[in-house]
Amino acid sequence: MQTKNITILYMLLFPLYILSSLIPKNKKLFILGSSLGQHFADNPKYIYMHLEKANPSFEYCWITKNKELYEKKKSKNFLYLYSCKGIYYLLRGKYLVISHQVNDLFPPLHGRKTIIQLWHGTPLKRLGYDRDQSLNKRSKNTLKKFYYAFFGYLYYMKADYVIVSAQNQKQIFSSAFGIPQENVLVLGQPRNDILLNKQLVDNNYTDKLEFLLELSSYESIISWLPTHRHGMEKGIINLMDDYGFKGEEINERLIHSNSLLVIKPHFLELEVLKNRLQKFSNIYVYTEADPYPLLAYTDILVTDYSSIFFDFSLTNKPIVFAPFDYKEYVNQFKDFYYDYDALLKDYPQVFDWETLIKGLEKYKHIKSETNSLRHFNDIRDNSCKEVTSFLEYLSS
Repeated sequence: MQTKNITILYMLLFPLYILSSLIPKNKKLFILGSSLGQHFADNPKYIYMHLEKANPSFEYCWITKNKELYEKKKSKNFLYLYSCKGIYYLLRGKYLVISHQVNDLFPPLHGRKTIIQLWHGTPLKRLGYDRDQSLNKRSKNTLKKFYYAFFGYLYYMKADYVIVSAQNQKQIFSSAFGIPQENVLVLGQPRNDILLNKQLVDNNYTDKLEFLLELSSYESIISWLPTHRHGMEKGIINLMDDYGFKGEEINERLIHSNSLLVIKPHFLELEVLKNRLQKFSNIYVYTEADPYPLLAYTDILVTDYSSIFFDFSLTNKPIVFAPFDYKEYVNQFKDFYYDYDALLKDYPQVFDWETLIKGLEKYKHIKSETNSLRHFNDIRDNSCKEVTSFLEYLSS
């Protein structure tokens, strides 16, 4: 269903929101969700996995809109939204733990709930209220404020607490979400725990992602995670064809160096990319929604404007930036929080595939122990434990 249609539907369900506000809340019940309800991924996923072993003093469950995912999980704490049990738990839960926006769950049932926003990365581009102001569309912004004055539960950035990874993010998230700085808490990102502890991946994924078992046979794993060009008339295929991606030559080089190139596309571009690359032995298209198990095994990260580089910098492994369409992208999205070149001055940048592939041997030996990203992760490990302690405090 398109975003506009969903918004209209949720507006019509305003009486349901009022009714949900009258339902008594269980102050010991936390509801987790992510990725618009479609995937088991991101920061809430790792909190959920931690809670399964931590025996917290509060109740918790994951609610999904994806019936296939629900049937696959087969867990008493994993519920399908469009069921009596899913609706009941969502109505009764006092706390929501999400990662993208309020539609990770179901806003018309969010009456009198406290929203803990774990978000999905340190932002490079402006968010929420900051982005509205940077676009400088006064009439549109005024209409939005008027609209959300009546339908506040529909504001996608609505949150009571936001969890961040560093002190230098408090002011940014406070401004973007329109909440006091004291409600922006530096507790780290739970998904980053596995980047520094591969055993967490092995314990939880090797029976589900057979692909991970094969990675140890390669000398190097190079993972390319480009940003999805939302709002631009180009996609991942353009980033290959327009900048010299020659599959046969690249594959031969990878075979020679016993390396594997793993490409993680946006899910909308998955099938076309798989069809394009299936004949190459050392190029693999990663199909899982969650890239973090892959990142734990990655030796070199290649990306462009994705905030994933802030997280991967924790590993001190090489990061290569491939902003092939830099001028076009920056012209399209002028609302960066940081000067891109100044922020990434300690890292190599390449602008075509030939330069990238030829330089891989050199990039392997780059160490990032002191770099321009070191101030973006004050919490380096045990983020799951830190966030869980905060949830315990809320429920006490």
